Amino acid sequence: MSRMVWLLRSAATLIVFGVFSFGAIFFGVPVFFLLTLVIRNRRRRCLVLRFLVKTGFRFIIFISGLMCVFRVRFAVCDEAPESAGEEHLRFVSGRELFADIPENRSVIIANHPTLVDYVILTSVMNTNVNSMVKKSLTDGFMRHVISHLGYVNNQSPFEDVAAAAQSGDNLLIFPEGSRTRGDITFRRGAANLAVRLDMNIVPVFIYCSEPDYLSRGFLNISAPSHVPCFYVTRGKSIRPSDVNAGDSLPPAVMARHFNRYLEELYRHRLPRFAERTVSEAGSDR
Repeated sequence: MSRMVWLLRSAATLIVFGVFSFGAIFFGVPVFFLLTLVIRNRRRRCLVLRFLVKTGFRFIIFISGLMCVFRVRFAVCDEAPESAGEEHLRFVSGRELFADIPENRSVIIANHPTLVDYVILTSVMNTNVNSMVKKSLTDGFMRHVISHLGYVNNQSPFEDVAAAAQSGDNLLIFPEGSRTRGDITFRRGAANLAVRLDMNIVPVFIYCSEPDYLSRGFLNISAPSHVPCFYVTRGKSIRPSDVNAGDSLPPAVMARHFNRYLEELYRHRLPRFAERTVSEAGSDR
């Protein structure tokens, strides 16, 4: 990549990050507080605010692709028995990929390789998806935004999370608790919620064609040698009872076994998905 192209793409990255930041501060915050005055029903206001966030994120994804900052592709993996487990990618829209997830019956989990995973997923999921955030985000100014969005945090009482599910929300959780670093290791919260609330787990797999892209600092505007492409797919819904042979096991034991199963699923499926998408990334260059 020539230095001129690198400078142009780095400048484009800076512009996109600027639009994201200034849009959130000078447009998002005033609209948030205006809607709290106009819409008095808490649930309705929550869904309207989530729709605005979703629309804003879709715009960020659009201009990122337009300016060659990064691209996002959604795929369905069709596994053919006769091909010894080889996965065939069929590219679809993000809306199509997540269209059939039932309301308030699912815990959606995903690996967390970069800073924009939440942005990508929120841009295509329904507004009934409640994202579990870090407790540290609820201590400063962001606590007002998170509260109005109806989001729970990773230290919320179980009763609050159950109430969110009963109100019609699905839950989006990054069970690693931080960005992906090497081997997949999950905290037990998602599995525990699925077991105790009798909800399905919907596994989502995210792979970025450029390793370490946006994995650390938000202000790292240096452009990789190729335009990064995020590939997103999902697996079939999994019920805890389908994994745990003994339904009479205590919930804590079931959650531990279920969590180990999910870790092994990601350790097996994620490298295969990445392998398949490498050829797609190569053909795009």
